[in-house]
Amino acid sequence: MLAILFALFSNELVVSAELWTVSELKETISDVDHELVLLDVRTQSEYNGGHIKNAINISHDHILEKPELVAQFKDSQMVVFCRSGVRAGIVIQMLESLGFQDIIDIDGDMLAWSKAGYSVEIINE
Repeated sequence: MLAILFALFSNELVVSAELWTVSELKETISDVDHELVLLDVRTQSEYNGGHIKNAINISHDHILEKPELVAQFKDSQMVVFCRSGVRAGIVIQMLESLGFQDIIDIDGDMLAWSKAGYSVEIINE
């Protein structure tokens, strides 16, 4: 946890996750034979405002407090994303330190997804 806080405040996140573009993510999501966990680490409000279909929403602060919330996905290929990449980077670094190995980081996160014009689901509150 100290390393994560240090990285956050020093602005030096070291993430070794595979980096995909939003078009690679869109293509992989379209492949029905490819199992992929989509972990949206934004707040509930951000998620409700527009999220990728079938994404699971657990905010980054909840994951940092209780990493066991995502323990069931340790052996799955998991895409971790947020609005711009900062929160996802922090979560990815923590998950990697806990032994998660098949993590995908998205270049540009939801900002890039939206800019590409890809669809989102909206939950009316």
